[in-house]
Amino acid sequence: MPNIKLMCRTATTFTKTGELDEDALRQYLQRFIDARLGVYLGSGGSGEGHTLTHDELRRVYRVGVAACKGKIAVYANPPEQYSARLTIEQTRLAMECGVEVVNIYALAGLHNMRPTDLELIAYYDSVLSAIDYPVALAAQPLVGYMVKPKILADMVNRYKQVVEVNLTGVTDNYFLQLRELVDRDVDFYVPITASLHTLSLGAVGLLATEANLIPKTYRLYMDLYDQRKYDEMGPVYADIKRYVDYMSNWNPGPTRWIKMGMRALKLPGGEGGMREPYHMPPEAEMQKFTDGMLRLGLAEINEQARAAGLTLPVRIE
Repeated sequence: MPNIKLMCRTATTFTKTGELDEDALRQYLQRFIDARLGVYLGSGGSGEGHTLTHDELRRVYRVGVAACKGKIAVYANPPEQYSARLTIEQTRLAMECGVEVVNIYALAGLHNMRPTDLELIAYYDSVLSAIDYPVALAAQPLVGYMVKPKILADMVNRYKQVVEVNLTGVTDNYFLQLRELVDRDVDFYVPITASLHTLSLGAVGLLATEANLIPKTYRLYMDLYDQRKYDEMGPVYADIKRYVDYMSNWNPGPTRWIKMGMRALKLPGGEGGMREPYHMPPEAEMQKFTDGMLRLGLAEINEQARAAGLTLPVRIE
């Protein structure tokens, strides 16, 4: 097995009428099993977790655990909450369903909420004192602000159930400060950008939402890293970066382009689309998105496009 770990915040599949599609979810998750990528279920962004009821989240977790456990890592990523009480409720829901690790965000920065250091420490203490279960802590600024490295490190050092730290949207300097402040073994996950040197600095894995559409390409990148074939990594990294740059045209938030790609490539659950407040774009925009995606020339996208019956553009050498 490879040394470097890979985790993807996976999409949630819906029917054409908007209900949770459990059959499509099983098929969709099989793609990650085949590519040997772990999954984060029910994320607020890519998994549209904010649109799911507690019962639907429970179903997503149970389907994911039944399909994936023992084959790949299966974690939960409950959406960020506005209080410790709500975070504890969401975390316990995931625990009851048997996921292996639950990701915990900082307090949601709603209505311009920016907690003081004392408020944030009190929040973490309340949550982590109540949750005796393997958890990951996320420092992502998507909550509306950045958690100071010292506060995060103190939580990691004090609460031994923290087994991982997820770092997306932070600088290399933040990672280095945090790593120096943490005084015990814990797994750091980083994004693809600049991953070659962050992995060499002590990160053990990648968080790759973009792998929703190209899981095998990410697996190839990490396998080459494990094999120390750095010269072969370059072209794969370039392919991934071109793909990430193209998809960013439909940001902020990955939900739009993930579901657009799923529909274009006829992946399981692709016909169901998104839930409100998201809406699938007009056909003209879908066609523009699909044409641009196919022009990227990525082997894995081309493979899926052929399976979907799409005509690939003629490449002029």
